[in-house]
Amino acid sequence: MTVSTDRPRAGFFLALIAVALSGCLRQPRLDEARAKANAAFAACDAARAEGRLRTYRAAVECAVPTVTQAYSEAAYAFPDLLYVRIEARRFGAGKVDEGEITAAQYDHDVAELDKRIRAEEERRTEIAERSGTPTPVPEETLIAGLPSFASPTGAAPAPPGACQPLGEIRTCK
Repeated sequence: MTVSTDRPRAGFFLALIAVALSGCLRQPRLDEARAKANAAFAACDAARAEGRLRTYRAAVECAVPTVTQAYSEAAYAFPDLLYVRIEARRFGAGKVDEGEITAAQYDHDVAELDKRIRAEEERRTEIAERSGTPTPVPEETLIAGLPSFASPTGAAPAPPGACQPLGEIRTCK
């Protein structure tokens, strides 16, 4: 009986296929979570436009439970990015309510932040798939140059209160 030297290679290729498939299986769930989140934000914004919610901040708060649930169900791998996405929306919505920025500026900045967060998700996923451990981009980098999310001192928006967990996400220290 001869021993095949192809077994280690076969194991490697099986592992590679498993990793590739896991990414493929995760993507539809993530796309579904994004779709649910966008629908929740849109529905709550429509409720604000119809007068059922009084402020932009109330519209964001209306969507948060659905958004966090959707990402939780998708086993979203980057809770820090979800936290930034929600807190930035809260902060910017407050600025619209106070008249510091226009709704158009806020909508523009939310769209740009979403692009940046998506790029960061892709960057982290690529690194992780190559057996690396990605270093997260700082929150300040994600919101840089977006007036809706800049505080008067230029610091990153602080979460309301000392600590505000989002569903099962706890970033409090």
